[in-house]
Amino acid sequence: MTLVSPPDAAWKVSALHVYPVKSCGGVAVAAAQVTATGLKYDRLWMLLYEKTGRFVTQRQEPHMALIKVAIDEPGNRLVLSADSMADVLAVPLHPQAGDLGEQFAVRVWYDDVIGRCCGDSARAWLSAFIGKPVRLVYKDPDATRMVSRYVPSQDICPLPPQSSFADVFPFHITTQPSLAHVNKNVPRPLSQANFRPNVVLDNSAGAAYDEESWTLIEFSSESGDKDREPMKSLRKFRCSDPGKPSQVCFGMQAAPTTVGQTIHVGQAVAVRERGEHSLTQPL
Repeated sequence: MTLVSPPDAAWKVSALHVYPVKSCGGVAVAAAQVTATGLKYDRLWMLLYEKTGRFVTQRQEPHMALIKVAIDEPGNRLVLSADSMADVLAVPLHPQAGDLGEQFAVRVWYDDVIGRCCGDSARAWLSAFIGKPVRLVYKDPDATRMVSRYVPSQDICPLPPQSSFADVFPFHITTQPSLAHVNKNVPRPLSQANFRPNVVLDNSAGAAYDEESWTLIEFSSESGDKDREPMKSLRKFRCSDPGKPSQVCFGMQAAPTTVGQTIHVGQAVAVRERGEHSLTQPL
């Protein structure tokens, strides 16, 4: 059941997270630029099994969560580290053609995305950590991946949604009131990190799951180990989408209506439009 916050309720950005490498550690940022494919640097890199060419996530390799990622803009480096590794891996943050291998198609669920391998040093470091031969792939900046599943109508989303190596949509938005409600119904407390959101909103008067009725929000121009939780508990009370009654729902997928602006922690967010949400199978 979705509750509705009072009309004058003020939502604010309480946290922003970027996940440069799909399924590796996130980076908390104070501000981030909005691009057509999500927050700047989000999920531009991904691991592939060398043998099968399939993309790698925490679903298969849960210890990927232990890979820490740092964005070094002054040094033009993306830096990966892990406690179990003696050294760090650094790759160009803005790779040039000479830094990358040939273009090839990478399958991400139902979409083919054009990627390019990041070289042998990345292969060696990540293969040693994962324990299997893997490659680090960068999304080709000249290639476009249009979202092909569950696309809203153009009157709701006038800018055709795109993404990089995210599962589907470029943004995942969650709220603190929803997490607080979840934590009343699970055996041990969870954090927003369990759900890997890009944008976390908070509101002292906000209702849990209010975000499930939003169709348009506006950002103000003012200032491990594999675990069956939280999904095991959430299936008892959060299979709330009639279009996918067997799947857990927490947070909302989103796509931008404009790009280029910077959003920041503490920024006010207004709910401009509401409506019903239900996943529909793609044609």
